[in-house]
Amino acid sequence: MSADSFCGWPVRTGVSWIQTREPQLARKLTKRSDTRLVAAGVSGGFLRVFEIRRSPSFVRRLITRYEAANERFRDLQSRGKPRNGAGG
Repeated sequence: MSADSFCGWPVRTGVSWIQTREPQLARKLTKRSDTRLVAAGVSGGFLRVFEIRRSPSFVRRLITRYEAANERFRDLQSRGKPRNGAGG
């Protein structure tokens, strides 16, 4: 995951925006009751921006947790794919 694929920043006291270019992470954020979609883009690639009304420290921990889960998912997904030259 690149550094710009998932990030967050405060927009005012108690409110932050979280940006993701990962569809899997966007689905997770969509399911949360404390987030709402504020922007979506498709030109130049997938992009979603969500608003969350939580403290900056909570947002940092949430991003760290979601990034770790996404990396584990990608690792499991890549293990199931055949290597170059392997039949399948």
